[in-house]
Amino acid sequence: MPQLQDLRKELKLPIKSIKGSEIILKDGILAGDMGFVYGDPNTNDVERTLRALSKMIVKWNLTDKDGKELPINLENIGRLDVMDITGLIEVTSFGEDKKKGGILKK
Repeated sequence: MPQLQDLRKELKLPIKSIKGSEIILKDGILAGDMGFVYGDPNTNDVERTLRALSKMIVKWNLTDKDGKELPINLENIGRLDVMDITGLIEVTSFGEDKKKGGILKK
């Protein structure tokens, strides 16, 4: 029987502005995540980007001031430097698609 598999590549990267950081993210999202990423017609490109990252990030080593691991959620992703967000998206299939005027653009 054919097996349904997640064939997205995993990328292991630093977050450039955070020394010693490491993030593992999938290169793209699944079809079932599309509704969440796009939201309603008023969802802007920034929100779409944050939503896409929240579905692609598998793990990170970011902690709070007490050393407790931060959950991967929209609030914490939104606390990243905008250049870090841009850098992460650019190495994924979304970055390639965006250069072509693709799916994260309205």
